[in-house]
Amino acid sequence: MNPSHKALRDNTREAHERVDGAFAAFDLTQRNEYAAFLRAHAEVLLPLEAALDAAGAEQVTPDWPMRKRGGLIGEDLAFLRDAGRHAPPAAPEAWRLDTLEAAAGALYVLEGSRLGGKFLARQLPLSFPRAYLAPDQPAEKWRNLLDRIDAILYEPARLQSALAAAHLAFAAFERSAVRWVQVKD
Repeated sequence: MNPSHKALRDNTREAHERVDGAFAAFDLTQRNEYAAFLRAHAEVLLPLEAALDAAGAEQVTPDWPMRKRGGLIGEDLAFLRDAGRHAPPAAPEAWRLDTLEAAAGALYVLEGSRLGGKFLARQLPLSFPRAYLAPDQPAEKWRNLLDRIDAILYEPARLQSALAAAHLAFAAFERSAVRWVQVKD
């Protein structure tokens, strides 16, 4: 494990656990709850991917356009049409990914969620779509991203910027999960 990965993992562990706990409230075997789960993710994922586009995420990982999952979550939600309720509009996140380090921190969260998604996809009934949770992507992509992030976060101030962005991303996912859990019932 490279130093930046260790620092990001260790310093965001509690935030990551809170997000996992918030999303664990969704029963992914129930169509309406799975749809709410996806809507909660989309609420954060779509604007965050747009902010990463604007921030030049390709400078962190040149394959950024192929890593994006906004289209995949849209496909899954379209397949589940009319399966979920609508939450009241959320206040839009003001993503400020104005440094390469901040983009790296946000990418760490998004790409880490891809790894967890593969495990969650195993819970889904076979008839449910899983393009977002289990996209076809080689395992070495995670390692490659971590190596690129490590090359960027070589100074403590850079690491702090990445950590701040990662915490903001985790907090946004947690808030969205809490909102959508209230709607799913």
